[in-house]
Amino acid sequence: MARFGNANEHADWEAAYHVFTYANAVHQLLNRIETASANGGTTAVRAILHGAMALYLTRYLNVPPARIPGDDDQHLDDLPTEAETIRATLLDAFNRQQQVDEAARLVARHLTFGHSSQALIATLAGAVLREDAGFHAYQMLEAEIRQFTVWGDTDAGRNILVAVAQYLAAHSPTQRAALQTADIARRLMRGGELHQETGTP
Repeated sequence: MARFGNANEHADWEAAYHVFTYANAVHQLLNRIETASANGGTTAVRAILHGAMALYLTRYLNVPPARIPGDDDQHLDDLPTEAETIRATLLDAFNRQQQVDEAARLVARHLTFGHSSQALIATLAGAVLREDAGFHAYQMLEAEIRQFTVWGDTDAGRNILVAVAQYLAAHSPTQRAALQTADIARRLMRGGELHQETGTP
């Protein structure tokens, strides 16, 4: 996911998404089944093989592989250094189309300075909630959180956070009509009025 090339068609994001979320689902299942039994072991091997083949078949999406911003990346020097500013800039990037590379750079910048990964994940979750997100976006976010919990602050863990930011940036912004509906519902629950009548002169 982190090496998904921007030259691909937009719909190809879903192919990469399916492989990532499938691999996460298999990982979660392997933590739950009894692999001691012959049947459980066979099922696990079959699931892993399917995931490996799906990854093999979609490798064309990473030819050539996109560059992942790194710790010693001078291309990040133009970005802010304060954690809150980086996260605010990331949310601003989600307000504009075609900010996949910018989102990746901002996440890398945040992690390079050792800022809180949990605060970054919360920002990404907030970005999903304000969009008219569908099942895929929520599933991608859930898989990212679970996998980052496993990998932590490693190269693989950082790549996971870069990947989900890229995916969300590729699908943002939406019309955010659901957010408007939720805001109206919140105001009504607090006793506010939906419409205020203007007084007549």
